Amino acid sequence: MEKPQFEQTRRVLIDAAKKLSIKLNKTICASKPNEFLQSHNHIKVKEVAAHIYLTNQYMIKKVEKVIGLLNEGLLNQDSEYLESDLTIVETILNVSVFKIQSLPEFQMSLNYSMEELELKMASQIVKFTRLIKEIPSAYANNYMDYMKVIAGIKLDAYQLVYFAIKHTDHHLTQINRTVSIHEMIQPKERVFKVNSFYTYT
Repeated sequence: MEKPQFEQTRRVLIDAAKKLSIKLNKTICASKPNEFLQSHNHIKVKEVAAHIYLTNQYMIKKVEKVIGLLNEGLLNQDSEYLESDLTIVETILNVSVFKIQSLPEFQMSLNYSMEELELKMASQIVKFTRLIKEIPSAYANNYMDYMKVIAGIKLDAYQLVYFAIKHTDHHLTQINRTVSIHEMIQPKERVFKVNSFYTYT
């Protein structure tokens, strides 16, 4: 029987996944007309999207592994059966992950178009929701696992999903910021190359 206190965590995560899905759609739609973003020296939308996809693929496999172990009865009998602490994830992200260089395996170039990446990321968010529902919530925090993203940090199944959601949200915000800056300066600046100099009109 499911413990009712754990349902709160599940609801929080499902709501976060729904909001992320809406944000993804809006972000990709806003970035599509901006050809400038494909070659700009700052954050490139396609590179960020590829990073999101690669990181999420890793996190999905990690969560599926933890769920499998939980279903096999691999439990920490010393656990106090406390609610998963999602604030730990936010602290980890703010203090370390967003301040350090990502691992090379999460920065690889992918031969996908933006449209393909959009569909793949949308599918990942749907999978997050499915995984949230599959986690045996009454003892979700009874097994914690390490992950490559941050050395030495262990998270439970709910925390792993929340990490993926918050990490994706952070990078979608980066894309939105890049698009917004471009939209502010693009109408005002037309660049013409004249004798190796650029004139702004």
